[in-house]
Amino acid sequence: MYETQKDRQLQDIFTELLDHLKKTIDSKLFDAMFSDGLFELKSIEGNKALFVSASETNATIIKSSLSVPIQDYLSSILETPMSVEILDKRTFLKRKEAVKEASDSFFKNSSLQAQFNFDSFVVGPNNRSAYTASLYAVNNPAKSNPIFLYSKSGLGKTHLLQAIGNEYQTRHPEAKVLYITSDDFLNEYVKYIKGRKADELRDFFTTVDMLLVDDIQFLAGKNDTQTMFFNVFNFLVAHSRQIVLTSDRSPEELKDLPDRLISRFQGGLTISISTPDKETLVDILKMKIKVHGLSEEMFTEDVLEYLAFHYSKNVRELEGAFTNLLFAITTTEHGNVIDLDFVKKVFQTDEKRKIAASTLSIDTIIKEVSSHYSLTENQLKSKSRIGQIALARQIAMYLARNLLNMTYQSIGKYFEKDHTTVMANVQKIESELEKDEILKSAIEKLKSNLQTK
Repeated sequence: MYETQKDRQLQDIFTELLDHLKKTIDSKLFDAMFSDGLFELKSIEGNKALFVSASETNATIIKSSLSVPIQDYLSSILETPMSVEILDKRTFLKRKEAVKEASDSFFKNSSLQAQFNFDSFVVGPNNRSAYTASLYAVNNPAKSNPIFLYSKSGLGKTHLLQAIGNEYQTRHPEAKVLYITSDDFLNEYVKYIKGRKADELRDFFTTVDMLLVDDIQFLAGKNDTQTMFFNVFNFLVAHSRQIVLTSDRSPEELKDLPDRLISRFQGGLTISISTPDKETLVDILKMKIKVHGLSEEMFTEDVLEYLAFHYSKNVRELEGAFTNLLFAITTTEHGNVIDLDFVKKVFQTDEKRKIAASTLSIDTIIKEVSSHYSLTENQLKSKSRIGQIALARQIAMYLARNLLNMTYQSIGKYFEKDHTTVMANVQKIESELEKDEILKSAIEKLKSNLQTK
């Protein structure tokens, strides 16, 4: 239905254009150039129309003498400035085949997972705007471009991203929906640049109707890849193809990405997802119970509230706790109803760990980091920029943010630093962790020591 309607619209536009040309040029010229399928309108994408002429000679004549009148009249029909491309049939078919080959070669492992759909997404006050924007991407593609969803890990960004793709694919089976991570994009770019096939990669993206990119923040520092993504981004927006991006931070917080990309990310719809409240977490648990074919009556209400309270950091943590509970249910004797006493026994080790973690403070972190790097606590809290001291201070800020979930402002007050400086230091450690195994090992050891104190 979608394709038929699209074809009909193209045909109506083309018929009106031909009627105009028939009235304005010599009849013999019209018959030689435009009659009996000698000239076709193949597509209109964004502000560009593609025409195909039966022969190279005809294409050359039309381009040289009639492309401007065609462009002007097409612009008047569509009430927007248009550009035209005129190819001969041989060139068109050659390009089409190249694009098809590229389409078959790139992102072979990319796929949408059916379980991530709108029906299985639990909507609450924390994510309602993101959910609405995701539906908008399906119902009104390219009206807000891009849509940029951001949040901490585990709050449903990937679920929404794939739900958009699944729903759009269901409605438009002929459309090409590409769901990838930024790492997928990087790996494909590196692979084909080495094979000197960058043009083929660009051709591939001309076939994409909707682009969904998870964790765009990982393009940071990848300059050549950023340039390719910038070009792809511009092409898709110009041709009215919907782009949806996710990140663990807002566009203005992204570091090591060029301003021209940041400004484009900010040019669409930017929405954050916050931590869900207890009621939403309970609703998520009820959805999980239903998905696993169980009855809500099997669980007492205080069991759901217990899980929602103790595993409220993010949805992924809650789902992990519920999976552990399901495992315990299948391997341990229990009554017909899962009550709070049973659940507390299942999670008693976690309870002890959380009690220990509750005694953790920023003072404890500073003391542990100072000891690890053979520094005094005063040195770590000083304004010294000496390499080892500065690194230790950045690590302490990172640990305070990740283990205590302190705000940048709160950490900044403790170290007498502006919150933007703290944010930059934390993001620097996060970035270095991806490539510095020594730093990664040191932080893992510090975390282990702090969590057992």
